[in-house]
Amino acid sequence: MKHVKQKFNLALLFVITFLLVPALALAQDKDVIEPGSFATYKTPIILVVALIVAIGLLFLIEKMIPRKLRPIFSIVFLAASAFFGYQIYVSIMTPVNFKKEKIKRYTAVIENLKDIRDAQAAHKTIKGNYARNFKDLENFIETAEFAILEKRDSSYVYFDKTYKIDKQRDTVIIDTLDFKPVRDSLFKKSDRYKKMKYVPYAESKTETFKMEVSSVTVNKYNAPVFRVSAPKTIILHDLDKDLLRQETRVISVDEIDGSDVHVGSLDKVSDSGNWPTSYEIASKKK
Repeated sequence: MKHVKQKFNLALLFVITFLLVPALALAQDKDVIEPGSFATYKTPIILVVALIVAIGLLFLIEKMIPRKLRPIFSIVFLAASAFFGYQIYVSIMTPVNFKKEKIKRYTAVIENLKDIRDAQAAHKTIKGNYARNFKDLENFIETAEFAILEKRDSSYVYFDKTYKIDKQRDTVIIDTLDFKPVRDSLFKKSDRYKKMKYVPYAESKTETFKMEVSSVTVNKYNAPVFRVSAPKTIILHDLDKDLLRQETRVISVDEIDGSDVHVGSLDKVSDSGNWPTSYEIASKKK
């Protein structure tokens, strides 16, 4: 009996030392789990329940179970330990894997949004406004051309009727040297502009970004604006639902704020995205 008791006490000490302390530390890591969220308490709860079950089984085996039945309950104890150990592992690794996967997916989404932004900027430069839909934008990319201009300073002499004298006036002469297709300028030989409208990792391969076009008044001038977006629930649709719910409420300078990933704005003249600079740095390293 004493030998059995020592074995189970040793097993219990193993659970406390090698599972409880590291798991609690990781569960409180703000870089892995959002502080104050349910996930912060999920792992400690599982660990406490596991310890209670372990202690309860140990007590039953030593105090209330006949000697002949103790091997059976020992197996049950080991099975329960394995089950809770697995639950602890899942509880710890789920937010870790969620963060890795969301970064990978957001990076792909942002690359498409940047292509759309560049194409819309070219459309505004040449047409004076933004394309209202992806079909128009794709047609523009395939058919429009940038004018290659040369600017040079010049001057000429004119007669000033007021002062009855000749005066010199400076000017800038703009010459059109050639034209270059928008497609070659923005995408070179790539045809990725045909796929940029699709949301990466969406459940449906035909899921597209939402494009909105409007105008805002700036100094009595109607300035065109646009916004292209995709909900986080579509991008991360198959990941942990609790963590996804937290992700849609994120407000942080180091994360993508709000319920969607977007570029542009309908409230002000801006073609910025709502992602942090860390995504820009990661993109440049590729």
